[in-house]
Amino acid sequence: MGDNRAPILGYIIQYNTSFTPDTWESAFDSVPATSTEFTINLSPWANYTFRVIARNKIGPSQPSGHSEMCTTLPDVPYKNPDGVEGKGSDPTNLVIKWSSMPEIEHNGPGFKYRIYWKRADKGKAKERWNTEDVVDWEQDHYVIPNQPTFKPYRIKVEAHNDRGEANVAAPEIKGWSGEAEPTEAPRNLTLLELKDATTALLSWEPVANTSIRGHFKGYKIQTWTEKETPDKARDVIVENNGEPSALVTSFVPYTKNFVRVLVFNGAYDGPPSEEIGFVTPEGKPGPIDSLDAIPLGSSAFYLIWKKPKQPNGILTGYHIYYEEVDGTKTGPVSERDPPIRDATVTRAKLASLKPGTKYRITLKARTAMGQGSSYFIERMTRSTGATPPGKPGLIWQHVTTSKRDGAIKITWIPDTKGNPGSHFFVKYRLYGRSLYATTKPELYEDFILLKGLDVDKVYQVSVVAVDGEYSVESDVEEIDTHSTGVSQGVFIRETDNIATRGWFIGMMLAIAFLLLILIIVCIVKRNRGGKYAVHEQEAAHGRNDFNEEQGFPEFAQPLDGAKRDSLGSDVKHPIESDTDSMAEYGDGDTESRAPPSPHSPNKPCIRVSYLKIQRDYLTNL
Repeated sequence: MGDNRAPILGYIIQYNTSFTPDTWESAFDSVPATSTEFTINLSPWANYTFRVIARNKIGPSQPSGHSEMCTTLPDVPYKNPDGVEGKGSDPTNLVIKWSSMPEIEHNGPGFKYRIYWKRADKGKAKERWNTEDVVDWEQDHYVIPNQPTFKPYRIKVEAHNDRGEANVAAPEIKGWSGEAEPTEAPRNLTLLELKDATTALLSWEPVANTSIRGHFKGYKIQTWTEKETPDKARDVIVENNGEPSALVTSFVPYTKNFVRVLVFNGAYDGPPSEEIGFVTPEGKPGPIDSLDAIPLGSSAFYLIWKKPKQPNGILTGYHIYYEEVDGTKTGPVSERDPPIRDATVTRAKLASLKPGTKYRITLKARTAMGQGSSYFIERMTRSTGATPPGKPGLIWQHVTTSKRDGAIKITWIPDTKGNPGSHFFVKYRLYGRSLYATTKPELYEDFILLKGLDVDKVYQVSVVAVDGEYSVESDVEEIDTHSTGVSQGVFIRETDNIATRGWFIGMMLAIAFLLLILIIVCIVKRNRGGKYAVHEQEAAHGRNDFNEEQGFPEFAQPLDGAKRDSLGSDVKHPIESDTDSMAEYGDGDTESRAPPSPHSPNKPCIRVSYLKIQRDYLTNL
């Protein structure tokens, strides 16, 4: 059987036309199974072909072969365009729009649109219709230039072909020419009531309708702060409700806010009013800027965060909440106790957690008005006893107490590159003692106060990081305590090494002093060059051509006078002996000296002058 053992439930009749030959559309989709013929309505002036599809409970069959072409006779259009509207695209025109009609709806040759428009103002109603034909059936608008700004019009669009206009009347619609910028600003903007840190009630005088020059859409309230500029203002839309007032909830807390108002139409904003300013009270802070959680061992996190970008007041502290996460579910919320009451603190420890557990950590800033917006992250603690903690560091500072005893604040610095450890405690002892005292483990804070210490004593202090069964100790610091009345100060005891011992420093100062004296003696002796007694003796013998600036002149002058004899000279002067020169310049008896040779020049030899200089120099020393 043709039904493939499932009875036929009905038929579907489909068609296409010469306008859309590749598209089959259903003319009727529920033809009874007992029928073998069916009547359907067709459009005029079209070429149709048909096919049939059978349908049973399994589904539709393959379509049959198409029929021969069926051509219908032309007729007037059966409808007019839909979606007609009129509005200007600028202040001097009127744009009439419609939805174009497909060819199957033309119903005959010579299809066109006929457009009608005229002013709808009072006194203009009796004007004749203006008309224009559009022969392109795909066109969907028509622009009428040189029209007055924002005036009402009566508009209609008809469908026509060679047989005539559509057999139904085209509806009239009301349109408007183009809008322009409003000309009037609202006046007397007033702050009626400041309800809270973000909310204020404002009022103003409405503008005249004629100044809007367009469809009245409402008012815009623009706000900004003293740290911003008006061009970055935030807009609050007050729609057309007939009341020139608004409750604005977008002000910034704890700062000076500015506000202005303007009217707007369908295309333009009007001029703004005069601005007013006022200071809002404190509010709840915004969310913190960032949050990170570094695992400390297997049961704690070291939290680090940044302050809110919008504190909205004076910050007074933070609240930390945590809850276990199991898949998409979260457990009961717990708060870290105590809350952080110092707004300058941006780090905290969250302890007493379960190992290998995922937690959602939420942090909120707080002002006098309460807790602010939430900021949360999800992190998992480490498994128990995975690795020993890294070696911690420590810093310390003096503290002030009401008693006259020593007190030190020890702050530890976890090793965040490895396993920092889950909690810490402090070991301390008097210098020279053998036994250490220990504090209780600190689970939440990152410091411990050592109180009741002896004054003017040296203590050895270290910090111990603990995780499970593992513990690692920091380097030992030696700290002196001393009393200054009511308050106590602390300082690090100097390390006992050679660079800080008194005898070593004294010796180095003595060596430096001796070196300085030696340098001064050398400078003085050098400045005395050329001033020895040999200089006067040479001058007494008639030698005056010395250049004192050149040091020893004997090496710079000829031995036999200003002009050396030529090699061909027969004159030979006897050479003085060392004894003669020494006798001449000696300090002994002048009578024992040998008379000078008549041929001997009144000049000492180089050797005599040099020996004399040596003697004078050694005598002066």
